[in-house]
Amino acid sequence: MMQVPNVPNPYMQPIAQPVQQPSYNAVKIDIINPQAGAQQAQQPQYAQPTMPYYNYPQGQLYDYPQTAQQPYYMPPQMTQAPVYQPQAPVCPPCEVPVQPVTPSVAPAQPVQAEAAAAPQPQVIQQQNVNVPPTVVPAPAVTQEAPVQPVTPAAPTATTAPVEVVPPAPVTPQVDLNGFIAKLTSPDYEVQANAMEEIANMVKDEPQKATELLDEKVINALNNIITADSSKLEGPTQEQIAARQKLMSGEKLTDEENKLANTMTPMEQAERNKSYAMFTESIMQKLYGDEVQKLSNTTVPLTELPGAVTIVDQLKDNPNPMVRASAIEALSYIQQPAYKEDLKTLFTIAQKDQDKNVQDAATAALDKLSKI
Repeated sequence: MMQVPNVPNPYMQPIAQPVQQPSYNAVKIDIINPQAGAQQAQQPQYAQPTMPYYNYPQGQLYDYPQTAQQPYYMPPQMTQAPVYQPQAPVCPPCEVPVQPVTPSVAPAQPVQAEAAAAPQPQVIQQQNVNVPPTVVPAPAVTQEAPVQPVTPAAPTATTAPVEVVPPAPVTPQVDLNGFIAKLTSPDYEVQANAMEEIANMVKDEPQKATELLDEKVINALNNIITADSSKLEGPTQEQIAARQKLMSGEKLTDEENKLANTMTPMEQAERNKSYAMFTESIMQKLYGDEVQKLSNTTVPLTELPGAVTIVDQLKDNPNPMVRASAIEALSYIQQPAYKEDLKTLFTIAQKDQDKNVQDAATAALDKLSKI
């Protein structure tokens, strides 16, 4: 530390005052505020200084050359992770290099900026020794890290993987192809049994029977209705005679009874026409009810599947039994929306040449008037 010479200051000369000699007496000792004498010794009075006590040149405690501020350069962009090379940090005051510590394992993550390359903070010394030096922080060095590919995180124990379950195939409840094969069979009994099964399904399981509302099924029923049975084998004279005896109540032999109850291919085909029209009317009603539930609309009579075919049989079929069956089929689907059309058809049928057809038309009109 710098030695300051003891130079007398002319402003620090004491002012002369009369000095009293203290008299010491043990009786005058104050117990609370003991004093060595009866009166305090007068302290010398000094004039207030107007200049500093010490007049010496102001300077820095340490006068060493200041290094120029290092220039700032943007580090080059790295496309590859830099290899860490430890550098020996330099102590600014003493310029003594410190031995670096070599790491045994290289760091896994790339170093943003090397320690030696980062600019050191600049220390600015103030002229007044009583003020601490101001440290100016070095500019921050930013370096873009290389973009790493994003790997999807593996599912943890808390996050269960979403399992996509494919929808189960819808299994039909009805063997549609099996019904079509029976309806197109050359065996008339097989056809009749299939139509009876359809009628029972619509009655007992209507939701299941909706799978039979297929164009192929309707076409198979229409083919049964419109089939030409005129060239098929009809009843023989013996059969006609046995049936007449049965209708009159006469006693028949076993052979005559069997002959009277045996149906010929022509009669089987005509019977199946009646069955097919009745089966179609059941399915027409099921179709109309489903459309009503889904869209709240009524299907027109002419747009019901197979309705036009039934109307044509009522007008043109030469067999009165088939014409009467057509009236009964149309009467089954009657509702207020079809009332006028059905009334016209039944009124015309009342003028049919066959008594059974007339009676069927009258019964249908009576039923129609009640809705």
